[in-house]
Amino acid sequence: MTTQSSEGLRPDGLTSGVELTAFSPEPGATRVEVPLGRRVMVVSDLLLTPDATPTSSAVTAEVARALDTWDGPGILIIAGNLFDFTDTGSPLSQAQRSLGAHPALADALARFATIDERRVIRQTGTHEPGYDTDPETIEAMAHRGVEQLGPVDLHLHTATGVRVVRVEPGEHAYASGCSGPETEFDPAADAKPGAVGHSSAGRAWRSLAARSTDDALWLVGLSRLSDPSALSRFVVSRTLYRRLGRYAWWLLVPFVVAGLLRVAVTPWVLGHIGSGLPARAIRNAHRADLGDQIVIALLVALVVLAVLALVLGLLSRRMWSILGGGSLETVQSEATANDTARDAGRRLVGRGYAGLITAATFQSELTHLGVGFYANVGATAEVVEEHRGRLGLPPVFLNNQRVSWVELETGAELHVRMLLARNELRSPSLLERLITRGRSIRSLHPALVASYPMGASWPAAPDFHLVHRRTRRRRRLASAAILVAGVIDLLDAVTPPLRGRLHVVLQYLPLRASVAAGALIAMAGLALVALGRGILRGQRRAWRVAVTLLAGTIILHLIAGADIEESAVALGVLVLLVVSRGDFQAASDSSSLRSALLAIGIGVIGITLVTTVSIEAFTHMGHHRSHIPWWTALWAVSERLVGIKTIPLPERADRFLAPTLLALGLSLVAVVLFLFTRPVVDRRLTSGRAAEFRARDIVRRHGASTLDYFALRSDKKWFFHRDSLVAYAVYGGVCLVSPDPIGPRNEREQVWGSFRRFADSHGWVTSVMGAGEDWLSIYRDSGMHNIYLGDEAVVKVQPFTLAGGDMKGLRQAFNRIKKRGYTAAFYDPAHLDPALSQELTALMAMSRQGEHERGFSMMLGRVFDPRDTGLLLCVVRCPNGAASAMCQFVPAPGINGYSLDLMRRDPGDHPNGLLDFALCSTIEHLRADGYQGLSLNFAALRSTLSGDKGEGTVQRAERWFLKRLSNFAQIESLWRFNAKYEPEWLPRYVVFDSAEHLVPVVMAILRAESLWEIPVLGRLLAAGAEKRMVAAQQETEEFIAASFGQWDDNGERVESASVNGGHTDDGPVRGRPPTVSGSSGPAA
Repeated sequence: MTTQSSEGLRPDGLTSGVELTAFSPEPGATRVEVPLGRRVMVVSDLLLTPDATPTSSAVTAEVARALDTWDGPGILIIAGNLFDFTDTGSPLSQAQRSLGAHPALADALARFATIDERRVIRQTGTHEPGYDTDPETIEAMAHRGVEQLGPVDLHLHTATGVRVVRVEPGEHAYASGCSGPETEFDPAADAKPGAVGHSSAGRAWRSLAARSTDDALWLVGLSRLSDPSALSRFVVSRTLYRRLGRYAWWLLVPFVVAGLLRVAVTPWVLGHIGSGLPARAIRNAHRADLGDQIVIALLVALVVLAVLALVLGLLSRRMWSILGGGSLETVQSEATANDTARDAGRRLVGRGYAGLITAATFQSELTHLGVGFYANVGATAEVVEEHRGRLGLPPVFLNNQRVSWVELETGAELHVRMLLARNELRSPSLLERLITRGRSIRSLHPALVASYPMGASWPAAPDFHLVHRRTRRRRRLASAAILVAGVIDLLDAVTPPLRGRLHVVLQYLPLRASVAAGALIAMAGLALVALGRGILRGQRRAWRVAVTLLAGTIILHLIAGADIEESAVALGVLVLLVVSRGDFQAASDSSSLRSALLAIGIGVIGITLVTTVSIEAFTHMGHHRSHIPWWTALWAVSERLVGIKTIPLPERADRFLAPTLLALGLSLVAVVLFLFTRPVVDRRLTSGRAAEFRARDIVRRHGASTLDYFALRSDKKWFFHRDSLVAYAVYGGVCLVSPDPIGPRNEREQVWGSFRRFADSHGWVTSVMGAGEDWLSIYRDSGMHNIYLGDEAVVKVQPFTLAGGDMKGLRQAFNRIKKRGYTAAFYDPAHLDPALSQELTALMAMSRQGEHERGFSMMLGRVFDPRDTGLLLCVVRCPNGAASAMCQFVPAPGINGYSLDLMRRDPGDHPNGLLDFALCSTIEHLRADGYQGLSLNFAALRSTLSGDKGEGTVQRAERWFLKRLSNFAQIESLWRFNAKYEPEWLPRYVVFDSAEHLVPVVMAILRAESLWEIPVLGRLLAAGAEKRMVAAQQETEEFIAASFGQWDDNGERVESASVNGGHTDDGPVRGRPPTVSGSSGPAA
């Protein structure tokens, strides 16, 4: 086994018959050769200290046993954190004392290193500051046979070739001193809490963990979290179970009081407590039956529980802020444990590596990445893990003993194994033990949990389809539940209470309190009904308001008429919302919240003041009427806004004011709740210049579909994930994606899952317009549904010919145009002469039908833009030299050709077949240049029109309907126009989330395709779409003006001192490109 630099080397051979990507070595690693038949063991995070603990002794004994039973040659790699140096200033002394405290491991390492063809390689981890720069420590370890290296590339020789695996600690400095690869692996994002890192985040967690033991014993274990993203939940959990848990007995006080009211000595006590309201209340409570006393005790317990929850929230956030943790919400929304390192592994696999092994966190993992793998070694020490709480309670964090390592073995092929053992330790908190059902005791002898290439990943990848389906089901159930609760509240408000129950209430409260509670119940019911939309979208703000209203209505129902049944329903819905609280994390629009608060503030103040002045004027109109003080009138008006009438007003005025003010109050509530639960509105009319450059780079490198270039429309936003792009636009809360996401194939599941979470966090409904068949499986796996939309026509350029009987009509049209002297010329639209651009702009204006152009998914929306390089423009000229037709095409690398963007012709007196001549000339031009394909128009529901779906009654009815619809839209004509070229048909689909979202998705598609010229309906769809188009045009003009100077109305460049006196250095000045929106269909 040899060691050398890995740069410039390439492994040969295949594994399991799978063709590997050409190997491109990552800089900054040391090459280590592993011959055939060898074994490599990678372990990390033993975190040894001079003071041995029962856990450290137990886990090191397991590692020592594995080394002592090792058979044959091999390599042991300690991928960082053999020691824990965070509390010492002398690495050498700490290392010697730590090994002395664990003699079993020290002796096993010494014995292992003395055997021939065995090596022990050690890397520096995040808990070992200064180790790799301390020569004495390195030399002392070298005497024990331990080599100090940075990241290593294991070149593993198998019977089918050489596979390269990168092994590196969680946070490292590159050996060469460079800043890292071009797509950098950012270990700080996955850094272990308490780790000594170079980032500010690492320093913050180290500071937090360092003082947690001394300042707050209940935070012990913060530096050993297996998942760093659970830091905020750890603080909240420990605050609840270990700080506030000691006060849980308060919840029993109301029941103890209820019990004392039943004992015999109570009447004697009540006779000596005097009089007054408290004394009367106690006597009435004593006379009540046991059931009423228990109900009262439950209500008091709920109040105490609410107070405890409030204290929990305030205390945990205060503690988090004191310890330097920042915002709880920000940290809680971070990615899972090994996401960043796993992304680095996926990138390395794309460069030809077999896999990546890191020690990024304490969380063990072995994940298949297609032809490669990613492994995180995990800790062999005592760590803190998150356990799900029972009955919807917050999670519990318990200490665990863990032994974990990764083994690699070379043979017929590369085999990778993950071995793991865990043992839960007893929690010092009784409440935590009750929540987690006690302690689980297991053996610390590690067992096989995952393997590669044959075997499963560990932990198992989340089933996004199952998760999304469960989330959607819970949201539907919660939305239906609060709708039912709201209707019950409305019905209860208009139903008089039972006499017997009302009599019980009046013993404790005045009648006006019961009347006011009934009015508030009506308002709460209306609000709950209005909140259904926000709950269905999973909005956190709607969830909070619904929980508050339900908690209030539980008490209001009892006050209004002791309606225990209605309170029980509200309590059940409240429990449902609290238990499923994790499914309601979507954001709402902040600007709409400000508008809602402004609306209710101005509305209430304005209505109240105007009505109060009117009442004052009314009372002074006649001398016989008594005067009402203005503050009394003000209060009377305010309470009538919510339906309460405890303060009398003049009868004539009240008959008019009471229903009017109630209607105004209800209207205010409806408007406020609509704005309050409005999904996030993306008010960015464009994504910005930097995002556009990145999007163009991704489309250039990964564009494969015939629609991918249309992702660069100026009115689309771009979502980036790793090296992938999702183009989308939001219409009325519907996030419309078109085309399919663009990026490497091995990132498809990840980018779509990430985008779904992004859209869901904004409260948007996700839909895809024009989805291709190769993406349908991914959409379906995420829980979405699809509907056939139509077919895209793709002509194979090389075998295309006009010969034959089937092409007679097309051939005659082409020859007729050619014989009359028409010619076709081809240009790069990014470099057009100003005169030609003006001529073509006039041509497009003549052939456009309607006020605006239409299109979204299969059109670029601009022409002659210098940014759009590589496009193809076909211009057909008539015998007198004037332009009579034009076609613009965008690149389509997936078919090694182009895709049709824009078709326009002069509506004047020209022979038929002008556009056919342009397309046939383009096909000849592409064939001569060696291209393979040309994508034409989209034919909606082509399989139905052509009869491919069969000849049944339903199919014939569909075909009849489409033919009648073709009188208003170019459906059948587009299909027949494309069919002449005998193309290959590529099906396209509309993908939507669930049935209740289909109608909003269809409305969003109509808006996106700019179909606002449809009578009546179209004008309702126009809002926002025209604004986006104007903003995109303005951005294009600003970009061109900044890049190429200003132009006058004649297409001539305005001279400026900053542009070489009006001339450029590379030849003639290019014309100003006008920006239009064009349809991909031919003009009639």
